[in-house]
Amino acid sequence: MTAQAKVTAVAFYRDPDAALAWLSEAFGFETTILLTDAEGRLAHAEMELHSVKLGVAGEWEGGVLGPARMRSPASLDGQGTQFCRIELPPQIDIDQHCARAGQAGAQITQAPQDEFYGDRTYRCLDLEGHVWNFSQPRRTVSSAEITAATGLIYAVGGEDPAKPAEEARSAVTPYVSYRDPKAAYAWLETAFGLEPRIYVTDDAGGLVHAEMAFRGQTIGVSRAWSDRHATPADVQGRNTQTVHLQLTDDIDAHHARAVAAGAEVIRPLETQAYGDRTYLALDLEGHVWSFGQTVAPMSPAQWDAELGTSTTQRPSTR
Repeated sequence: MTAQAKVTAVAFYRDPDAALAWLSEAFGFETTILLTDAEGRLAHAEMELHSVKLGVAGEWEGGVLGPARMRSPASLDGQGTQFCRIELPPQIDIDQHCARAGQAGAQITQAPQDEFYGDRTYRCLDLEGHVWNFSQPRRTVSSAEITAATGLIYAVGGEDPAKPAEEARSAVTPYVSYRDPKAAYAWLETAFGLEPRIYVTDDAGGLVHAEMAFRGQTIGVSRAWSDRHATPADVQGRNTQTVHLQLTDDIDAHHARAVAAGAEVIRPLETQAYGDRTYLALDLEGHVWSFGQTVAPMSPAQWDAELGTSTTQRPSTR
């Protein structure tokens, strides 16, 4: 398939068909691509909310995607290895968005409130326990204000912390939880080429919150900070989400760089029937990352002919 986004978070569900309908009803996502096998079972779907891309898939283990184990939080006593932050555009009323989610059955874990970092935010759990954070910028906050409010030290890309870099933020941010986020932050730069951006520490020097960038989009790095969050090591090596990075060139060199840094390749580098050259790897704590580069652009009809699948673009899920 051709690249749909620079960074795409993919959430895994026990019942992905139900998840598609629910995410549309609760959050307003629209299904843009639906990929099914010959028996009509969902293989992969993509959704969109105001240009934010989200992948949806069912639980899987092994097979053509290597020895990774992807599970819903519903299969892991409610724990998840990642969560998604969605920044709503200004024309959306975030309080009404929260009300809509609650009416659809979302468990609101934090009602909308104005945060010290300048956003209005609410948090909730979806129908299978994935953690969602919806926010909307309301005012610009300096690093000095953040430190005064929290005691945390806020740095941006190694530059003057008084000048937050707006380009470090994107509309959708997958946050990946680690037991040692400080080590992960350094490793992700070395292994996968993520660019350091925001780094927030407490007065003991411990990493509280960090953000990295890839092709202008954001990936969060943090510790598992509640009993709803976990690292793969906490849940027998399983993952509830994965992050896909779509490269523009030289994926072979990227693969070699990752291997040299100690990444465990769980699906070898090879060109797929749908026209992308891909590989999957585990990071230093067992999160699944996928990488791709389009080398032979194909239409949906062409990859369906190759794969024996049926792809529908912008199908109705109602």
